[in-house]
Amino acid sequence: MQEAIDRNIPAPVITLSLLQRLRSRQEENFGDKVIAALRQQFGGHAVRET
Repeated sequence: MQEAIDRNIPAPVITLSLLQRLRSRQEENFGDKVIAALRQQFGGHAVRET
């Protein structure tokens, strides 16, 4: 990502994927828990209790 910035080249997919990876290291916030609960209601992912 830094190389793209240095060369003034847009790299939105790489940037967003890096930001998502960093965000996934943080504790789940309330919004993430609501989305997980909705997924469970519609047959998706199970909700993790923390």
